Amino acid sequence: MMAELHSSKREDTQVITRSEREKCWIARDKYFACLDKNRIMSVANQDSSMCANERSDVDSLCRQSWVDYFIQRRERTLQIDAMKRFRTQQAHDELDAREATSREELRNKFVKR
Repeated sequence: MMAELHSSKREDTQVITRSEREKCWIARDKYFACLDKNRIMSVANQDSSMCANERSDVDSLCRQSWVDYFIQRRERTLQIDAMKRFRTQQAHDELDAREATSREELRNKFVKR
């Protein structure tokens, strides 16, 4: 069973105090730590039993719109980080290839055959 994005029990029309916001953020951080620990990148692909307690806390302590925003922001941030790592690795690979070519050119120029 897949987790739903819109499962927060908290109504968006309720006034939320500073203390309640802090509890929400703590619950969010614990939920995301659980997702990270279990290497869950996307909530849509999550096994519903994994991190269920943490998700329940988020749903009960946070506004629904916040839950949706937190999840979308986390997933987007993970995608951006993955793209940055890929591009960095590509740049390193290109640099290694250029250095190897330069070394070979120098070797050919100065070493008699």
